[in-house]
Amino acid sequence: MSWQKCFAAAALIVLSGCATRQYEWNNYDTRLYRYYKDPTSVEDFRVSLKTHLENLESRGMRPAPGLYAELGTLFLENGDEKTALIYYRKERDAWRESRYLMDTMIAAVEKRAKPEAK
Repeated sequence: MSWQKCFAAAALIVLSGCATRQYEWNNYDTRLYRYYKDPTSVEDFRVSLKTHLENLESRGMRPAPGLYAELGTLFLENGDEKTALIYYRKERDAWRESRYLMDTMIAAVEKRAKPEAK
């Protein structure tokens, strides 16, 4: 089986699992599209996503899969490795399905953050 077919099968399984649950997305798709169309809006996207996640946490709700990781990546792209690690760990802990990927991402960021010994 080719990697494309494997990826398509995995995506279908993940999406079908998400279809059975209801999540609060807070216009995530619209905001993500706006950010992709206008990369200068990254700060607005980051703030809206962070606010949304904090709101869900304050109500004891689990966010949709990938939202913590998305926010972590936005912080990482901004050079804030410490905050990125916080959100990558939250994603890992909230979604066991993402544990392997998030552990890999965490290890990569930690390695990158350590100063090289000479």
